[in-house]
Amino acid sequence: MMKHRWIAALAVLSIMPTTASHAATDGTGFSTIPCELPAGTPIPGSGEVLTANVQSAQAVLDSAPAGALVILENGIYPGNLVVKSPYTRVRGESRNGVILDGNSTREIGISAIGVDGVVFENMTAHNFTRHGFFWHHAHGYWARYVTAYNNGLYGVYAFDSRCGQIDNSYGSGNADSAFYIGECYPCDATITDILAESNALGYSGTNAGGNLILKDSIWRENAMGIVPNTLDGEDRPPQRGITIKENLIEDNNAITAPGTSLAGTFYGVGIALAGGVGNQVYGNVVTDHALAGIITAPLPDQNLWMPSGNTVWGNTVTHDAEAFPDAYDLGQNLASGPGNCWSDNTFGNSQPPMIEDIYSCGMTTTPPGGSPLIELGLVQGFAGLNGRVQSDWKTWPVPAGALTQADAPAGAIVEWLPEVSI
Repeated sequence: MMKHRWIAALAVLSIMPTTASHAATDGTGFSTIPCELPAGTPIPGSGEVLTANVQSAQAVLDSAPAGALVILENGIYPGNLVVKSPYTRVRGESRNGVILDGNSTREIGISAIGVDGVVFENMTAHNFTRHGFFWHHAHGYWARYVTAYNNGLYGVYAFDSRCGQIDNSYGSGNADSAFYIGECYPCDATITDILAESNALGYSGTNAGGNLILKDSIWRENAMGIVPNTLDGEDRPPQRGITIKENLIEDNNAITAPGTSLAGTFYGVGIALAGGVGNQVYGNVVTDHALAGIITAPLPDQNLWMPSGNTVWGNTVTHDAEAFPDAYDLGQNLASGPGNCWSDNTFGNSQPPMIEDIYSCGMTTTPPGGSPLIELGLVQGFAGLNGRVQSDWKTWPVPAGALTQADAPAGAIVEWLPEVSI
C-alpha cells in the first residue's frame, strides 16, 4: 500500500495493491506490447455466456473461461468482486438495476488485478471505502456506461495499466477523483463522453501520459476539474504527454464537495497542469472558476517538479468578473520551467498579464517563470485559508444524476477500444 501526496500546492491519495507481471516489459515491469488483441484472442465477451446473481456472482467469475460474457442480474451486490480470467466482459442487466453497494465498509466494487482485457459495463458502484471500478497492472481495460458515486477515493480507477478506454460514464461524490489513470507511459488510453460532477477532482492522473486523451466530456461543479500531476511517490515521473481537448469545464468551485486529506483542500481551478511536461490543451470551453481557468503549477515533492513544454491554445476561457473578482482565466506560475506556450485562446485576463505575448507558441522557445499570484491562491488552500470544507463522502447526498444514466447498447462488442489509436 502506498500513499502519494501533494506537498504545498496540491494533494492526491492513491492505494496500490500487489503487482503482477507481463512477458514484454520496459525493464520496470511495465508492459510494452501493442494494444491490439493478441493473435487468436477473441474480443472480450465473445465467448461463453454466463449469468450470475447476487449469491453466485463471485463463483461465476471464478469459473468463467477467458473471453466469457458474464451477465449480472439486477440486484444489490456487496461488491469486492474480482475478475480472474482475461478478456472477460462483465455486463449488468441494467445500469441502474445492478448496484454494487459497499455499505461504507467494503473496499472495492469490482476489480481486475493483473488480468488483461477486462470490460466493466452497465452497472453502478457506490459506498466503497476505496474505489468503484479498478484495474491494476492490466494490459487492456474498458469501462463503458458505468456509474460511480460516493466512494472514499476513486470512482473509475486504472493504475499501472495500459491500453484502456473509459466512456459514457458518470462519476460524482468521490472523495479523491471521479476518473483516474495513473502511473503509465505510454498509457495509450482515452476518456471520452463522461460526466464528472461534485467530486474533489473530476480527473486526476499521477505520472500518466503518452497517447492519453481526455476529450468530449463534461467536468462541472467539482472542487477542481482536470488535474494531471507529477509525484515522486509513484513510478515513471514526470507526468507528460496528455492531450486535453474539446471538453466543457465549468464552475469547479465546489467548496463543500467530498474530500480526503489534502486533496480536499483546494477548489476553483478548471485545468491544472501540476508539474507536468509536454501536455497539449486545446479546444476546451472553460468557464467560471474562482481561482483560474487554466494554469501551470509547480509540484514540490522529493523533487521540485516544474511544468515545462506545455502548449495551451485555442481554448475559450471566461469568468463572471462580478462573481469571481479575483479570478484569472489563464495563469503561469512563477516556478514554471521553460517551453510553456499560450496562443490563440479567447480569454479575458491572465497572470502574468500579456501571457500570450511573453509565452507565445510562435516563439522558438519560451523562458521559465511566471507570476506568483496563482500560486499564492493554491498555498492559501494548503494552509486552510480558502474556505474549503472536506465533506464526508459517506453522508454525501445521492446525486440527482446517479440513477438516471443510460444503458449500454445491447449486443456484442465488435471493435476493441475504438477510441484508442492502436
